[in-house]
Amino acid sequence: MNAPDGAAHQRPPRHVEPDTFEQPTQVISAVPARPVRLADEFFLVAHHDQTGRPRLHDAGIGLGLAAALLLELHHEGRVTFDRGQLRVRDSRPPADALQHLVLDRLVAESQHTATQVWLAFVADSAAEQVAQRLWQAGKVQPTQVRRLWRSSVVYVPTDINAAAWPWARLSYKLRRYEQLDPFDLALAGLVMHTGLDRYVLDGAPYATGAHLRGLLDAAWPALRDLLADLGTAIGNSVLTHRT
Repeated sequence: MNAPDGAAHQRPPRHVEPDTFEQPTQVISAVPARPVRLADEFFLVAHHDQTGRPRLHDAGIGLGLAAALLLELHHEGRVTFDRGQLRVRDSRPPADALQHLVLDRLVAESQHTATQVWLAFVADSAAEQVAQRLWQAGKVQPTQVRRLWRSSVVYVPTDINAAAWPWARLSYKLRRYEQLDPFDLALAGLVMHTGLDRYVLDGAPYATGAHLRGLLDAAWPALRDLLADLGTAIGNSVLTHRT
């Protein structure tokens, strides 16, 4: 879909505050209900909606999920991000068990404040923990697969439409040059900084990517700060992988 006339010169997107960081209302008819957590949706985007196989290398998925879990805590008012530092604002346990576990680690190791340190730490176990949360919610099913002489577990979606909905929703909105609410803006930021935008925006014109970058440039400061650290961590992981 081509950009409408003058799309490249539209007024800058409005500054989006995180106080409405909730799931958006559905904009496409006949779409399935979707998970309520940001990390769950990023997990679904990062894995094939039919086979459950990863679309990224392990480090990219782990770091993206770590950032998503930290953003969940940010939404709950428990943490914030400022110039590369993660700060705990409220140590009361959230209702979600996985959020509770992550927050307990942040509080117990409060001497560490660098956001990149916490991204790396949470990333170590994030993929399995989020997969387990999705399994408990009935969204995925663990399946043993064999490759050559080794086997591994993939989490196959139980509903293909529900699994495809997060990336399809983002693709639909961005190709129409729509504004994104805070939930989808955070998800889109994680997608772009981990390289998953090549799936979400496959075949879209350059203006679509420029629209997304403009939205992220106008995002609230804590999101911009976390995404900058995520981008650095992803870049370092790629360099490490290549060497």
